[in-house]
Amino acid sequence: MRSALFFLFWLGTTPSEREVVVNERETLSQVAERTLGDPNGASELKALNGLTSDAVPAGTTLKLPPTEDRSRALSALAAARNAVAQADRNAARREEASAKLREAETQFQSADYVAAAKTADSAWALLSPGAGQPSTFRVKVDEEGETTVSVQTGPPVRVRAEDKTQPVNAGEVVRVAKGQAPPAPEALLNVPQPRMPTDGHRFKFAPVKGQLGPVTLTWHAVAGAKGYEVEVLPPEGTPLRRTLSTTQWQLPMLPAGRYRWTVRALSESQRSNASTERLFELTEDKVALEVGKTNWK
Repeated sequence: MRSALFFLFWLGTTPSEREVVVNERETLSQVAERTLGDPNGASELKALNGLTSDAVPAGTTLKLPPTEDRSRALSALAAARNAVAQADRNAARREEASAKLREAETQFQSADYVAAAKTADSAWALLSPGAGQPSTFRVKVDEEGETTVSVQTGPPVRVRAEDKTQPVNAGEVVRVAKGQAPPAPEALLNVPQPRMPTDGHRFKFAPVKGQLGPVTLTWHAVAGAKGYEVEVLPPEGTPLRRTLSTTQWQLPMLPAGRYRWTVRALSESQRSNASTERLFELTEDKVALEVGKTNWK
């Protein structure tokens, strides 16, 4: 996937009104506030409709900006303003980024939303770590229509639904219910790290009714996790799976053989990737019985 600087992931938007009629004694600023939620949007309406004056007769039909293009430009401008405001005044490229931001603001006021978004994105890129690097992210849609977007590395991905755009940074995930605006993202759950037994450890047990054990699996806790899902793969047969609230699992008695296991962290809304696979082996502890010699005949 290309850099998320110029990527906007749409989950569906509500179609916007394309035209508006000016009311009696209504100024262009009032029309902008009524339709765009911003009285300063009068300059956009003026440019979009080719007006030479702010005075518009009542009953005039005005074109409105395309909702998606304008929202994307607003999101890009907000990101660029934030990057410039947070940059050190002596930072390299800050002045260049500021100039591009001013250019993007002018393009926006002229209703050139596509150009404004592109210019604002380039301003943001000049000051943002990792800019120009590809973003890695995943998108999943479940049976109920809920869409999950998780970003692993790179610049943020902007997720848009129901006229709202939500940036999702690396290490974050956002879940958007069908027909709802995207909520604030949350941190991705880390992958649990197994502790014991060490990889490749061989256990020796005296068999009990042909079974060996017990072995206790342990792993490090993960911040934000409400539980853990453990899977143990036997040499043959059905895998063992268990969901636990603790960071350990004492396995039942098992047949001899080599076993592989992994663990995942769980929260109310997330299931992490599986941990690195660990291996352990169960073997019988064969005790040699020595019978002493006797003089009995």
